[in-house]
Amino acid sequence: MWHETAQLYLDPDAGPGEVADELQRRAQGLAGLKYFSLGRNLEGSWGAGDFTLDLCFASNAFQASTATSLAQLPGVSRVDRVAYERLGGGQRAVGLQGGIWRTLLLRVRPHRDPGHVAALERDLLRMPAYMSGIRNWQLSRVCSNSGWTHVWQQEFARVDDLQGEYLIHPFHWGWVDRWFDPEFPEWTVEAIAHAFCPLATSILTHPLSLLPSENEEFP
Repeated sequence: MWHETAQLYLDPDAGPGEVADELQRRAQGLAGLKYFSLGRNLEGSWGAGDFTLDLCFASNAFQASTATSLAQLPGVSRVDRVAYERLGGGQRAVGLQGGIWRTLLLRVRPHRDPGHVAALERDLLRMPAYMSGIRNWQLSRVCSNSGWTHVWQQEFARVDDLQGEYLIHPFHWGWVDRWFDPEFPEWTVEAIAHAFCPLATSILTHPLSLLPSENEEFP
């Protein structure tokens, strides 16, 4: 399977509802598409677009046609789209419904020590062990031509679990933040885009999303 996520940026005068309706219509005709999810980003998203779009294809053979279709979407001024390969993740809430979908795009500094990058990845994947509000999660490396290097995705039951426990947790600020802060010698991540949107039903526990041998579970 070929997994992609994208941030869609709308023209100032575009109607979000009309754009969403047209994208839903076009998605039905995308060759090789297995499933897709579209959510309008909520207030508090930072460095992100107006919508988060997630796509899963049968293979990577359909990139050109998808790029053309998205580029011609009325009302959309820019599409920041990446494909990714999963490093690891886990689940606590199979089939979660009515939740929050959070996508963090990160860019690691050029020529950064590979050991620091590996430690960053390990620390991100440790976060759910300290934060029960993260219901399902996945860390991936970008495998397409992009300025981003990683995709860190989580599913929450409610927005307060993201904006509360996740963002203010001591493990976040006392340990993980050092990879993102230029004042620390471990500084590794030079740019991020933080987007979150309503989630109708779980993406990360969808059968096509899972690599069972890599799943980690915490109580």
